[in-house]
Amino acid sequence: MGSNGRCPVSCQKDYATGHWWTILVRATKKDIKIGYWPKELFDIIGRSVDMVGVTGVVQASPSGISPPMGNGHLPTQKEDESARVKNLLIVDTKYNFMPSRNYKLEKLLDNNKCYGLKDGKKPIFAKEYNLFTYGGPGGDSCGI
Repeated sequence: MGSNGRCPVSCQKDYATGHWWTILVRATKKDIKIGYWPKELFDIIGRSVDMVGVTGVVQASPSGISPPMGNGHLPTQKEDESARVKNLLIVDTKYNFMPSRNYKLEKLLDNNKCYGLKDGKKPIFAKEYNLFTYGGPGGDSCGI
């Protein structure tokens, strides 16, 4: 568990089955599998990838009202005010952890009226980590 009391999350391939799992990594207890994707969804991946994506999607109800995303707050300069992903690491083919700051970030946001996305860096001790903040209140005026 990190110093903030949160457990890290990892995406891993089960090489016996070829399926992918999102795992809540815990230091003192058994890890918990919290997400699953069958290998058939990733038939284009093979053994490695050259792109990693972090996504979030909301969909308006039939009435046209869009739901909140994240914790319902637009991103600001203060990381604790909106939903966030911090210190994203990418595992290479030799199982080395690489900070995602080594890679180009491309942001795609199709509606900035009701939702937001910010990226940046966060100093933690003597190192700098990447940080994505995202979210928004949604509402009835979110049409593109």
